[in-house]
Amino acid sequence: MTWDKLTHVLRILDAENRLLERADTKAISLLSILGVFMVFFIVYYRIIPVNPVTVVLVIIYSIFAILAIVSLIMTVRPRIQSVSEDAGADKTPPSEPAFFAGIKQFTSLAAYRKTLEEMTKDEATMIDVYTRQIYSLAMINAAKYKNVQRAVFLVITALAVELIITAYLFVFYLGEGRMPPIN
Repeated sequence: MTWDKLTHVLRILDAENRLLERADTKAISLLSILGVFMVFFIVYYRIIPVNPVTVVLVIIYSIFAILAIVSLIMTVRPRIQSVSEDAGADKTPPSEPAFFAGIKQFTSLAAYRKTLEEMTKDEATMIDVYTRQIYSLAMINAAKYKNVQRAVFLVITALAVELIITAYLFVFYLGEGRMPPIN
């Protein structure tokens, strides 16, 4: 194996890390947008008349908003299963010196340094370690993007219901011949 192969593996690893960061950025942005619109909802909440239409709309809005928040939290902190080796794998290093979960298992800096130096002597071992890391990150990314897609749908639906509630308020109050009390 050549160091050129390791360069390609490290590029793939870098791409997976960037995808991980993008998913977190999308989730935080969606959570911020939902938060801003929830403030508007809270302002209008005190002037919403209590009738069957508004009760149903508020319940629908609340359900979609809560599910969106849960989905966004699951994006930032996904639940995944640990990665296991294939049944046919011939050897697995006792630790993962290139991944945070493996690094924290070392008892001292000297033990970590020794393992890292041994790993860098063998190109095949380095590629194995990094491919396991890439696979783990890919599983994390799959979970994150699944949650982001669900969250986008839920946020858009919650905002659409909020818009319907706001439009209903104006129709309701204008039907009574007065303006909504927005003070």
